[in-house]
Amino acid sequence: MKNQWKSPEELKKLQEKKVRSLLTYVYERNEFYHKLLRTNDLKPSDFETLDDLRKLPLLTKADMMDNYPHAIISRGFEISDCIHAATSGSTGQNLNLIYDTPTYEFYMAVTYRNFAALGYMPWHKLAYTRYESFKIENQFYEKLGLTRRLFISVFVPPEKQVAMLRAFGPDAVTAYPSILIEWAKMLKDKGKTVEIPVFIRSEAEILTREARSLIEEVFHSPIYEEYGSAEFVQFAWECKDRGFHISCDSLLLEFLDSEGEPVAPGEEGEIVVTSLEAHAMPFIRYRIRDRGVPLDDRCSCGRGLPLMKLVVGRDDDFIWLPSGDRVNPRMIIPYFELAPGVKEFRIVQERRDWIRVEIIAGSEFTEREQKKLMNELYTVIKDRDVEIQFDLCEEIPRGRHNRPRPILSKVRNSASSSG
Repeated sequence: MKNQWKSPEELKKLQEKKVRSLLTYVYERNEFYHKLLRTNDLKPSDFETLDDLRKLPLLTKADMMDNYPHAIISRGFEISDCIHAATSGSTGQNLNLIYDTPTYEFYMAVTYRNFAALGYMPWHKLAYTRYESFKIENQFYEKLGLTRRLFISVFVPPEKQVAMLRAFGPDAVTAYPSILIEWAKMLKDKGKTVEIPVFIRSEAEILTREARSLIEEVFHSPIYEEYGSAEFVQFAWECKDRGFHISCDSLLLEFLDSEGEPVAPGEEGEIVVTSLEAHAMPFIRYRIRDRGVPLDDRCSCGRGLPLMKLVVGRDDDFIWLPSGDRVNPRMIIPYFELAPGVKEFRIVQERRDWIRVEIIAGSEFTEREQKKLMNELYTVIKDRDVEIQFDLCEEIPRGRHNRPRPILSKVRNSASSSG
C-alpha cells in the first residue's frame, strides 16, 4: 500500500534491487536460469541497472514448457506444497504454473491494493467470476463479517449466475467482460437493473467502449479495467482518475519494438514481463504476445506507479489485411457483442483475404442482421477483396473463461513472428 505513493525514482530503485536479488537467486537455485546465464557468459554481478536485463534473451511459453518441471522449478520447492494453476489453452499451449505461497500472497496483496484504490473496504461484499475460486481461505474473517466473497463459476448457466448475483447483493464485482455483457443484456431485456454501489472491475478480456456503456447503464456503477495473466496475476489496473497503473513493485514490464529495443513513451510495443517476486517458478524476460503503450506522464491521483495505455491486444487478436495494414480488435468486437440475436460469436481469420464469422444465433438474428454485420465489418477493414463468410453454428470452441475467443487470426505479421 505504501509503495504506490513512492516517487518514480524510488520505485525504479526498488525494481533494480529486486532484479539484482532475483538474478542472484536463480543463478544459485534454478537449473534453467543458471544454465541460461552461464551460456551467455553472465553472472549476477553483471546486472546493476534495469537496462542490464536486456543482456538476457527473451523467453517464450514453449521455453518454460520444455523445461517444466525439473529445470524450471527452483531447488528447495516441492511442487506438492505449492499453489497450482495453468495458462490459457487458446494458443494450443497449456503451461502448468507453480506459485510458492509468499509469491501468491504478494500477488493477492497487489490485487487488494487495486480494489482498495477503487473504494473497496474489508467489510464490503465482493462477487467474482473465474474458472476456479481464489486459493486463499477466509472462513474465519467471513464469520467476523469481513472479506465476504461469492465465487460465481464460469461454468454455471448465465441465468443462475444472475440469480446468484442478485441474491448475494454485492458491493463490488470483478468479472470477465463477456460475462458482464451477458448479464447486462439479460437484465436489460427483462427491464431490470442491479445496483453495484462501489465498483465493477473487468479483467482478462478486451473491454470495448460500447460494452462499458451498457454495463454501467444496467448496474449503475463505474467499471474499471484490470490487465493481468495467469502467470503474473496482475500487470496494471485503472484507478478512479482513469490512470492505468503498472504494478511495478511486483513485476517489470518492457515495451519492445520489432528489433527488441525499448520503444519511446507513447509508442506501441510488444510487452515482455519479468516477475520480481516469483521464486518457485521464475519468469524473466517472458514474452506474453501482448502489446501496449508505455507513458511517462504522472496520474492526477498522485500515485508514483508508472502508467501505460490500455492493452492494445495480442498479435493474433488483430486482423491483418492483404495491404499489410491491421485492424484493432476493439474496432470490430462491438458490432458483434451487442448485436441482436448474437448469442456467441468468434471471428476467425484463415488467410489475409478470408475471414470466417462463427455465430450461435437466437431468433432475433435475421438475414437482414447478418447483412448489416457484414457491411459493418467491411466498413472497418476497408477492403472488398477480403472474403467474409458467415457460419451459423450450434457450438463454438470455448476458451479458458468458458467463452469463445472473440477474434483469432491465423495470420501473423512478419515483424511480429520473429523470435
